[in-house]
Amino acid sequence: MRKAKKYRIVNQAATQPPKAKNETFWKFRNLAGDDQKAELLLYGDIAERSWWEDTATPQRFANDLAALGNVKEITVYINSGGGDVFAAQTIGNMLERNGATVIAHIDGLCASAATIVACHADKVMAAADASYMVHPPSMGVCDYLTAEDMRNCIKALDAIRGNIVTLYAKKTGKTEDECGAWMDETNWWTASEAKENGFIDEVDGEETDAVVENRNGVLFVNSVSMGLPFDKAPNFVKSRMGVKTPGGFSDTANNPGMTGTQEEEAMEIKNKDDLMKAYPDMVNEIRKDAAVDAINRERARIRDIQDMTLPGMEKTMQDALYGEHPMDATEYAKEVAKAAKAQAQRRVKDLHDDAQTGGANDVTGGIDDSKTDIYMDALRAVGKKK
Repeated sequence: MRKAKKYRIVNQAATQPPKAKNETFWKFRNLAGDDQKAELLLYGDIAERSWWEDTATPQRFANDLAALGNVKEITVYINSGGGDVFAAQTIGNMLERNGATVIAHIDGLCASAATIVACHADKVMAAADASYMVHPPSMGVCDYLTAEDMRNCIKALDAIRGNIVTLYAKKTGKTEDECGAWMDETNWWTASEAKENGFIDEVDGEETDAVVENRNGVLFVNSVSMGLPFDKAPNFVKSRMGVKTPGGFSDTANNPGMTGTQEEEAMEIKNKDDLMKAYPDMVNEIRKDAAVDAINRERARIRDIQDMTLPGMEKTMQDALYGEHPMDATEYAKEVAKAAKAQAQRRVKDLHDDAQTGGANDVTGGIDDSKTDIYMDALRAVGKKK
């Protein structure tokens, strides 16, 4: 008698190593101060080995679910690239049979087998920048197969695909043909697109940005491995790529082999050179704006100085504009005031001397009105520029 074949049915583009023994891929918690609500976290792979081959069994999940007590609402937070189909179906059916209202909330990515869990919920919500992906199930085989074995594998995959299509049609209200076509094509959707197709009921208005990373060629969302090749992700997912650093976010597109921790250490912003490396576009934009502002300021300085210059002050103006110690308009205004005062004093003295020399001690007039006007105009200009 031949030994039974070892098959694994997954709905995930790539798989990760199994979790450590006794480690579960779920986490239940009651909300503090509210015994009527509870939360279930499904972050990362929906694993098969920790589900079937050690103490993290379906019975343990059922016990954890029952331990919540008679809660009225369970919110399932999802950030997962999928995993084992049967594990996802078991979780979904257990939640659906539970008496509580089940709300699925997609925090980052809901892909492959994770969509099975979401479709069993009474209501599906998603962050505004969450992503949703559907594709056909696949099978991993660890043995030699005959032609008949392969045909049986195909039959199994077809049956599993049919079950998932039926679930999708029930959730979305679409026909099974439509849902099957979506799966066979492999579709990535934004939260809004998934809502239009019926998989999501409500999109949050919150600005909760998902952090997308490329770590050694693997897609990470909010620091959780999605088990998917990064280069297979659509452009709208890749466009959100960045890692949190002490200085904000930095792009890791050109450093696919760098881990998140290494990237954070490398991109810690301590000086202007670090800032330039982390945000070259932003720095160039700042430099461009600064250059334009500097040009406008210099033009205004030249114009103001020229407007305030009195006749006979051309050399002072040239020194103020282009000399070793350039002046701004305020500094130059003071020089203009001094020059105007000195000019007026000299004019008065000249008139006085002329009067004494000509014997006209009673002279009360004779001051050149045009020069007086120049003096007054200069004083007014000084007042305006201060």
